[in-house]
Amino acid sequence: MKTIIFFLLFFASWNINNDFGQIHKSIDGNFIEVEKSDFDGLWINVNEERPGITKCKISYENNSFIVQMWGNCQPQDCDWGENITNEVKKGTNKFELIWDSGFAESSITYEIINGQLKMMQKRHFKDNSGRQDYEIVEYFVKQ
Repeated sequence: MKTIIFFLLFFASWNINNDFGQIHKSIDGNFIEVEKSDFDGLWINVNEERPGITKCKISYENNSFIVQMWGNCQPQDCDWGENITNEVKKGTNKFELIWDSGFAESSITYEIINGQLKMMQKRHFKDNSGRQDYEIVEYFVKQ
């Protein structure tokens, strides 16, 4: 009987903590159910003329979003690299990341509105170049 109880407890623990399921442990130690996010995927800027950010790839893993972005550069787009959120709550439709490129810092809010990704960027230049800080809102569609 002890063997059966041990086996059941072991199996239940493995099932809750493995990466194949959708149940994960939160920071406070409680278990929460995480649904697949609407953010997941490759997003393309709807402004083909002069986008600041050309595309954005978002994935969801271990209750955090992993974001990779590309900026409008010539002759090819600049890879901003990856950035990871802190743990996000179930059902969120909005999160924020800080991107530091050395010469500038961008605070970007990502939000899903009517099936589109809205990206609001607040850019602060740190390089004493005299460039003015700015805010811009861009919209993206999932590819």
